[in-house]
Amino acid sequence: MRLQKQALQGVVRGSLILEMGALSKMTGDPIYESVALRALRKLWSMQSSLKLFGTTLDVETGQWIEYSSGIGAGVDSFYEYLLKAHILFGKEDFWKMFHSAYVAVQKYFRHGPWYHEADMRTGKATYWQLTSLQAFWPGLQVLIGDVSAANSSHREFFHVWKRYGVLPERYLLDHQMIHPTEKYYPLRPELAESTFYLYQATKDPWYIEVGESIVNSLNLYTKVEGGFASIKDVTTMQLEDHQHSFFLAETCKYLYLLFDDSFVHENNYIFTTEGHPLPVLGTWHEELPEAYVPTNWTFVKRQPRVSRISAMSLQVCPALNLKSGQHIESACHIPDARSDFRCLTDEDCGVDATTCRRRSCSMAGYCGLWLII
Repeated sequence: MRLQKQALQGVVRGSLILEMGALSKMTGDPIYESVALRALRKLWSMQSSLKLFGTTLDVETGQWIEYSSGIGAGVDSFYEYLLKAHILFGKEDFWKMFHSAYVAVQKYFRHGPWYHEADMRTGKATYWQLTSLQAFWPGLQVLIGDVSAANSSHREFFHVWKRYGVLPERYLLDHQMIHPTEKYYPLRPELAESTFYLYQATKDPWYIEVGESIVNSLNLYTKVEGGFASIKDVTTMQLEDHQHSFFLAETCKYLYLLFDDSFVHENNYIFTTEGHPLPVLGTWHEELPEAYVPTNWTFVKRQPRVSRISAMSLQVCPALNLKSGQHIESACHIPDARSDFRCLTDEDCGVDATTCRRRSCSMAGYCGLWLII
């Protein structure tokens, strides 16, 4: 039963639509893609009325047993694969699902540059915490053109990295402290991954400096004879005798590509959730919809760099009087009065860039979408 539960939780995270879909394309046998697609559609049918998803299913009843939802462990790859399946196979259904899910995430989880967790049934905040797996999100936002939002969250993750030397597994935002029992750093790749994507999108040399800082920390704190070791406690830098396979498959790979990206420019690739490249081939998909604006490099058609306008925001908000070359995040976006998102009254809050809803001041003194009617 334990193995069954682990297997189903793995399906919740990703559905394997990229791997199985690619296998069907390569072999000509549709069965692999068909099975993965059936799992994906089943999971999609289980979204709440708010278009949110849980993280854990009971394999016997098929019901959610964990209603606290977010963008981290248990559901991260599900969001990732909705978008990447659209890029790889070009099917409009994948884009529509991702778009719907993305808007719900921005509506119920976003808190300034952070993403807390919320009850999938009510949208009420449950856990105010940063988890290291969430650091993949800025990279995903780059793929849809929300570079400004991606940069904002990435800088917060890197700020925590700099504070401790590495990124702790769980950090309590409401208490500004590391989780007392999850102080470890198992050499996770997500921050390096997002750094790689953001550098590709912006060519800002600051991201190279971030990469250098990550490499220096890994060499300083985790390098041992014969390899690299996970950190058991980031407050003491105590090591443990373990090196996960994702360290080589993802962490080292994304850091390497950050400094030498010739591989991704020779051909178009999309990376699986485990960092394995799959070729984006024209024979695998239909023509991409005009509304979908690629960032500049991982898609089939190489296009001139577009102006930095949020593709996702333009799908949600009315784009009025946009002129070519105009550098904006959204047609409806009004920034908060303060860059740290703090506030005293609702007047200090602006209009959200993704939903175009007026933000309000919470009891904790932060601007956000707290009052959703």
